[in-house]
Amino acid sequence: MRSITKPNLDASVVFSDCVSVVQSENLRQRLTACAGLIEDAEEEFERKITRGRIHTIAREDRVNGNVSVKEFMNLYTGRMVGNPLGRIHYDKLLLSAPNGLCPLCGHRDVSTLDHYLPKSKYPRLSVVPINLVPSCKDCNTGKLVDFPVSPETETLHPYFDRIGNQRWLSLTVNKTTPLSVTYSVVDVLGSGALIFERIREHFKAFGLQSLYATQAARELTGIKLQLTNIFDNGAGFPGVQRFLRDSAESRSIDNLNSWQAVLYEGLANDDWFCRLGFRTIA
Repeated sequence: MRSITKPNLDASVVFSDCVSVVQSENLRQRLTACAGLIEDAEEEFERKITRGRIHTIAREDRVNGNVSVKEFMNLYTGRMVGNPLGRIHYDKLLLSAPNGLCPLCGHRDVSTLDHYLPKSKYPRLSVVPINLVPSCKDCNTGKLVDFPVSPETETLHPYFDRIGNQRWLSLTVNKTTPLSVTYSVVDVLGSGALIFERIREHFKAFGLQSLYATQAARELTGIKLQLTNIFDNGAGFPGVQRFLRDSAESRSIDNLNSWQAVLYEGLANDDWFCRLGFRTIA
């Protein structure tokens, strides 16, 4: 997960712009009457997201007694995504991820917005900016959890969680033929720390072990010849290890917990890999 700057967008403004283009006068009036509830939802979300209390936000099947979940969902798809006035806000959020990289997986390109809490269960948050995270399509559609039910099942939020200053991603080199690697989350803050549980939940919910292992396998195939040449041309074990450490350091500058930084560091720390193991890469 990569942290990004919280959007400077007011939920009441976004909501008002989306409602203003609703053609049905009846629906527009019913939605307008919900304006205060949208502001309340934004305030509650921000107050609870940093305290492990986001799971206590109530799910709803109707807002203000007369606006359905479907009508709020249509407000997002039809008036925020599908209308020029609302699309201004949508695009601003979409473009907020540095280098267009999905902050949820830290790997794929941003192509859509993900509702941190799903609009089908939390309709008042349908167009609230802090509930909308730029993401890749796979993270948006493939998340294994629908909504959190406890502090430990709250996934990380790129706008609010700052976890990049400590290494929490780890790599195990599997001495198999062909060689393989396994990524896992390590508890750097002490057993039972809530942030560790949330990191682990995020890692599982977005399928990052499989994603990172697949990318690592491709990376290994790409550097096998390079490692072989370094070793066989006289540099030997020290040369291979130095190359891997330099590669890890370079990639850690951008993201300490990127799958590439952790891959190269894990390989450099494995003597078996540096002496012989790299020859078993497929």
